[in-house]
Amino acid sequence: MSEKIPTRLIGLLSEILPSHYSHAQIDNLFLYCGAPEFSTDLSKPKKVQAWLRKINLESSEPLYVLGGVLEDFFSLPIVPVTHFSFGETDEETPTELEENQSKIRELLATCSLRLEGSKLLKLSETAPTIGLVERVRFRGLVEVETEIDRALKVVEADPAAACHYAVNALEATLKVYIEHKIPKYSGSDHLNDLAKTVFDDIGLRPKELDDKDLKQIASGMFSIVNGLMHLRNKKSGAHGRSSEQLKTYEIKPRHARLAVNSAHSLATYILELI
Repeated sequence: MSEKIPTRLIGLLSEILPSHYSHAQIDNLFLYCGAPEFSTDLSKPKKVQAWLRKINLESSEPLYVLGGVLEDFFSLPIVPVTHFSFGETDEETPTELEENQSKIRELLATCSLRLEGSKLLKLSETAPTIGLVERVRFRGLVEVETEIDRALKVVEADPAAACHYAVNALEATLKVYIEHKIPKYSGSDHLNDLAKTVFDDIGLRPKELDDKDLKQIASGMFSIVNGLMHLRNKKSGAHGRSSEQLKTYEIKPRHARLAVNSAHSLATYILELI
């Protein structure tokens, strides 16, 4: 089932969009972005609210439609407002558009949504993912970012595939570490072998740690890798499955979120050490 536009966001957009678009502009923008046809004599705020609700009811991908609308809104030109005071330094204050854009960004974050161009992505328990995305973009790691985006797009619609992509992101991160820190590595490409090589290089060897709490954490990291590896190999969308296996290995969105956050937390930690 596709993610719906949150009610709070519908309320805020019905207040903000009418301040920056005419009736005709609202009509053209919504239709251009793929909203279902809609004709009404309502005021602009009520029209936006009714149209967004109609998108939720009739569109197969409500967030996809809204993403196009928001892309246009965030691309509107900002004209600075300067206040002149005699004997004082001139000051530029935020425009109404800038303030409204900030309000929408804040609410998107609250709703665990992220706008990427015209794509409005649902982030699952976002803290680990946000930290990872920031580091990946800073380093220009396209191969890792691709897998992150794939996972985030399908957590609700196809949780098995999300698990697959989340583990791919961790695997790509391990390979990035090895390329930078262990360039002569010639071992296996299996996930657990890559992880063992990286953890050894970092110094995360549970047997060699004196502190029992750190020992337990390090052991837990290996357990996460093994769990993710088996999840991808046996239960994710990485392989074709029979109807019986589909019943036995049912992965729900909450399971996918657990896998995504676990994989992304580990990946973030590893990138911090390169």
